Amino acid sequence: MHVTSPQTSDATEGALVHPRYHGMDFIRAVMMLLGVVLHTALVFEQQDGFWIYQDPDTSPFAGLVALLIHIFRMPVFFVMAGFFGAMLFVRRGAAVFGGHRFERIVIPLVIGWFLLYPLLMWSLSFALTHEMQPGDDHSIVGALATMSWSLDFQDPGPMHLWFLYYLVYYYVFFAVMSLVLGTMAPPLVRFFRTCIQGLSLGRFRWFRLPALTLVSFPLMLTMNDVGFDTPMEWAPSWNVLGAYALYFGVGWVCYHHRELIVALQRFAWTRLLGGVLLLIIAAILSIIWHLSSLAPESDALDPGIASLLFMITQLVQVVAIWLLVMGLTGVCERVFRRENQVVRYLVDASYWIYLMHLPLTIFIPACFRFWNIDGTLKMFLMMVLVTIPLLVSYHLLVRGTVLGIVLSGRRYPVWPLTGRSPANTE
Repeated sequence: MHVTSPQTSDATEGALVHPRYHGMDFIRAVMMLLGVVLHTALVFEQQDGFWIYQDPDTSPFAGLVALLIHIFRMPVFFVMAGFFGAMLFVRRGAAVFGGHRFERIVIPLVIGWFLLYPLLMWSLSFALTHEMQPGDDHSIVGALATMSWSLDFQDPGPMHLWFLYYLVYYYVFFAVMSLVLGTMAPPLVRFFRTCIQGLSLGRFRWFRLPALTLVSFPLMLTMNDVGFDTPMEWAPSWNVLGAYALYFGVGWVCYHHRELIVALQRFAWTRLLGGVLLLIIAAILSIIWHLSSLAPESDALDPGIASLLFMITQLVQVVAIWLLVMGLTGVCERVFRRENQVVRYLVDASYWIYLMHLPLTIFIPACFRFWNIDGTLKMFLMMVLVTIPLLVSYHLLVRGTVLGIVLSGRRYPVWPLTGRSPANTE
């Protein structure tokens, strides 16, 4: 791991340039925006009891959409988060890094949870009340009037904000390790950097994918289900924390070898295609594993075969994830060489959209519960209807306000396509 002290970070980096990585910024934003797609799709899942609320017009594609996104979304996001975290640490130093992460991560986590937990519980209460209304009384106003507004804080979980909670662990660990190793073990740091250089760009670059697979595959075997377990409690799930830490760490290290970003643009489409194909295979294997686990005991797979299927599924997922990480990085950095104002606007809005979306993925479909149309069409319409108020609220309440400073570090002009540069408040 290449490290620098906060006092000499820019000098240590020498003449290395710090361009704006528009493509990787775009990837990070898309991974957050896919949260809207994922959690809305779960509402239309055909498997009873799989999610906290289910629409009667289910879609046969909802489960597949959710599964495909779940396989790769968070690993890709954590690689991007590690990369940009290291960029901030190197460019601004440890003190600024700590304050910046506190403002952008800890404050939204704490305030966001106390705001969003009640909203989620009330959305669920409304949905269940609307569902249970007697006869032909499908009044939304009536459901709002009769629903329970009480809250149970006995065993609350982190909800979808668990990723912010885990990011706090990663930022503290990697920042402290960078300072300690940079101060106490410079020879070890240089040796590690030489090894990474050879593996990423040198003669051993062809072992890049096998090496990443080798270190991440054992962590996947600690999961209780195929893919990644989803943290449900504030107490860290150490296997999940460790598994995602690897992806975050790879992103952190890659910033110090950012010439790799340029190298990944070669054969980028090939890697991306390979990742997509393996993603499809991984999804098929995951479905087979899930079906076998739900089968009656008389039809269940032999334990040895089930264990082998689990290992193969996890292995295919790991290879697919790393190919998608490398392929998406190369392709997006090739495509987004310059800033596009519309794309930049969505990138800026993505954090707010992800923070606020979960209650709406319950409330808005519940409002249309008795609108009986094709489940697949309804699912995609709900995704649009969930996104619209999130974009409007971002534009009116966040973009040009103090909330924009907390979430993005600056106030942007409210009109998104203006030529005026925003005032940087970082």
